[in-house]
Parts: sequence; structure tokens; C-alpha cells
Amino acid sequence: MSGPPNRSWTASLNGFHARNRVPQPFSWRTCANLLQLRTRVMSLVADQQLNRIIGSGNLGGAFFFHGGETRLRDEAARRLADAALEPATRDFNFDVFRGGDVTAEAIVSALAMPPIMAPRRVVLLYDAERLPPKACTAVESVLSKLPGDVTFVVTATIPDRSKKAFYRRLKEGSTSLEWKSPREAEIPGWLLERAQVRFGVTLEPDAAQILAGAIGANLGLLEAELEKLAGAAVEGRIGTDLVRALVPNLREVNRWEWIDDVASRRYAKARGQLSSLLAVPDQNAVGLLIALVEHHLLLGIAVEGGTGLVGRTLDRIGKPYLKFKSRSLGGQASGWTAPEIDDTLRRLLNADRRAKTGASDQACLEELLLGLEYEFRARKLT
Repeated sequence: MSGPPNRSWTASLNGFHARNRVPQPFSWRTCANLLQLRTRVMSLVADQQLNRIIGSGNLGGAFFFHGGETRLRDEAARRLADAALEPATRDFNFDVFRGGDVTAEAIVSALAMPPIMAPRRVVLLYDAERLPPKACTAVESVLSKLPGDVTFVVTATIPDRSKKAFYRRLKEGSTSLEWKSPREAEIPGWLLERAQVRFGVTLEPDAAQILAGAIGANLGLLEAELEKLAGAAVEGRIGTDLVRALVPNLREVNRWEWIDDVASRRYAKARGQLSSLLAVPDQNAVGLLIALVEHHLLLGIAVEGGTGLVGRTLDRIGKPYLKFKSRSLGGQASGWTAPEIDDTLRRLLNADRRAKTGASDQACLEELLLGLEYEFRARKLT
């Protein structure tokens, strides 16, 4: 089947999306909204957009690169500058400024200078959030007046909840790309694509999960570990053995393997791993339950429409970096029916309520897993 998912799951999700502000009434047709609640525009999405821009050859005009992942953002700014410049005349046609130590006059003068023995000139301004007011005004004023043979690249970290018009005008007057950290569930997918795109190696999904579990969402550190692993890759592949050999502080249990154990109905194993999983400060019942709800929604889509429908759904809701789970979801789906997914979601939502009303993380998850295991065993006997 490739149609919309079964509407019978409505009741099991009401409590969850009431707390997460999902529009009512819920139906399978809107389950993508639930999956999209916590979506963030990830850094690799911006990298891919930049690749398309560079590939097009249309490198003139203003570009605004922002977001909190400063290492990747500023690396991207340098990539764009390198693509726009000719190596032989680079020194004559490239100006670099920092927002904290540049004047309005210097910016305007650099942008007004014509290219020398080259088709293009590049001005790169880092840390625009540190510009003095006069320089901000100067930058705003030139955005719509740039000569066609000038590439002006601006980077900034926009302060949280900032309403400064300068940032809005930069976005409106330029090609704007944002570099953000992926949320935890998407880090393995980010690693898989980053390994291929940036380092030209294949990272195995299990290895990506182990690496993500050890480091978390620190993209700079993940990038450094990827570079190290890529240098040691055997025949262009990075597997779990290499990660275990070269990456320090690996976790005994990572959340992705644990979620797969639950979805594969290895409930006793998942219970046995709870203490180790919850011993890590960044893991708690609420976060794990959210991940389980999302996984079981995707599992339900796989039950009714196969991995193809899972992939199309993830594309539609802007979560392509969860596609690495499609194969495992397809395997897990063979052991489920839609009514069983429905029942499991109800149990997950009840556990979510308990976790948010005082139950300990360990007790809440143990009770959930015991209940799921009992129902599974009972069904097998009938």
C-alpha cells in the first residue's frame, strides 16, 4: 500500500501532540507534522545548497552565511571565496575583514575597487555581529548596489531572539544560508553524508551511530574525528572496528541501537541496557520517549507503505537525514501490524505523561518495556 497511513492511530497521539502543539484533529495524513516538530535546517543542507551555487558558476552578488556552527559556516565562506577567485590573481582581488576591527570606509572602499586582471573580486567579512553601527549601515546600503563583478560574503552569529533589522536586511538583500547543528536523532545521517561529501569515504551506519553516541552534536569535534578516521580508512570505508580503535570515550550503549532493540521487540535486552543508557547525563526518559514515538510513526509508515513511502515522507517533511534508517525500518516492519503500532503508541504516550509528572526515568521506561514485552508474548500465545 502507498496511501495515507491508518487513521485509527488518532487517539494514541492526542496527548502527545497537545503538548507539542500539533494541530488537531490528528490523522495519519498529518503525522508528518508531528515528525516535523523538531526539525532543524541542518548544516549539511546548507553545504548542499552551496555546492549547487558553486556548480552553477553564478558567484556574483552578496551572500550571508549565519548560524551557530561557526567552524563549518566559516569554512563554507572560504570555499565560496576560493571558487570565485582565480589563483593567479588572488592576492590582488581578495580582501578579508573582521567585524570587530573594520570601519565602514574600509568596507565601502574594498567593494568599490574593480578586479585586477581577473573577472571577479571577493570581499569576505567575518563576524558581522560585531560591526559598529556605522559599518552596519554601510553594509546595508551596498547590498543592492554591488557591481556585477564583486562577490561579497558576510558571516555572522545572530544572537538569540535578536530583532535587529540589520540581520533581516542581510537575509533579504543576499543569498542567505544557515549552518545549524542537527538534532540528536539526525546526527548519524549527517555523519554519513559528511563523510562522503567532505572526505570521499563511506561510513557504515552502525559506525556512524557509535561515533554520534560518543560525541553528540559538536559538529566541529565530529568533523575532526571524521578527518582522522578518513585518513585511516581501509579501501575508503569506515566500519565499527575502526571507530572503536581510534575514537576515545565510546559509550557502552548508544541510543540508536537501543531504539532499534525496542522496535525489533528485543524488550528484555533493552531493559537490561537501561541503567547504562540513563547513566549518561544527556539521556532521559522524555527525550528517549520522543525518539521512540517518532521511530514508531516511521515504523507504521513502513508497515503500510514500505521503505519507499518512508523515504518519500522524510523528503516531504524535510528530514532526509533519517533515511539511513529506512533499511532497518523495513526489516523491523515485518514483525508488526498497524493495530500493534497503535497499541505501542498509546503505551508510549502514557509513559510520556508519567515521565512528566514525577516518575523516575528508570521506573517509567522499565514499566513501559515490561508492558510491551508482556503484550508481545501474550499475542504469540493466542
